Amino acid sequence: MPAVLPSRSTPIRTYSAIALFLLVYVGVMVLIFAPRDLIAVQSGVAFYGAED
Repeated sequence: MPAVLPSRSTPIRTYSAIALFLLVYVGVMVLIFAPRDLIAVQSGVAFYGAED
């Protein structure tokens, strides 16, 4: 009697893993290559000091 191979994991699970990897990869690339003005945040202390 031939051995029966176990069924492969569901394609939905595989595609979701690939999609998650690509999403994280693109997010990291955006953080690395984004201009500093896009990421820079002014602190509340700067706003407080400007009003005095």
